[in-house]
Amino acid sequence: IVEHPEAVLQLHREFVNAGSDVVEALTYYAHREKLRIVGRDGQLEAMNRQALTLAREVADETGILFAGNICNTNLYDPEDEAAKSSVRAIFEEQVGWAADAGVDFVIAETFAWAGEAELALDVLQAAGIKAVVTFAIHKQGTTREGYSPADACRRLEDRGADVVGLNCALGPSTMLPALAAVRAAVKGHVAALPVPY
Repeated sequence: IVEHPEAVLQLHREFVNAGSDVVEALTYYAHREKLRIVGRDGQLEAMNRQALTLAREVADETGILFAGNICNTNLYDPEDEAAKSSVRAIFEEQVGWAADAGVDFVIAETFAWAGEAELALDVLQAAGIKAVVTFAIHKQGTTREGYSPADACRRLEDRGADVVGLNCALGPSTMLPALAAVRAAVKGHVAALPVPY
């Protein structure tokens, strides 16, 4: 993103031309922990702010919605208060930059832990930003705590998430039964982003 902004702009424009109603900033895994692992944590703020600026530019050009993005951190541990505090700080940092950029909403995604998704939602609500929150349900068929997809999504909706749903980990045919249960469990909108391969 930092080195090739024109390529990112072109990618956003291609999605819009293909019919997307939302331009999403490419900030998935652009958080402090993931960038530290790959030795790019010194570019954290610049990378996030540039990704948001590029997405905002295309959203403004086309008149469509502008979304930020946060995701799982791989740090969350329900038994470790220090880990939970670190996760909250990661979300606060990225959500702060998204708020500065004027996002219409933030997609918080790929959570295997319901507790981590709830932390993300808390941070988004504190910032006054609409939240789309989705779970990645792995082979065991539940969140790491043992909640069914329907129960996990209902918990988030009950806490005020604007949209709940599932993303990643499952393909279209394996996600559909879980989505049917989610649809029956919640009143609001449901997001579905299966792995396409």
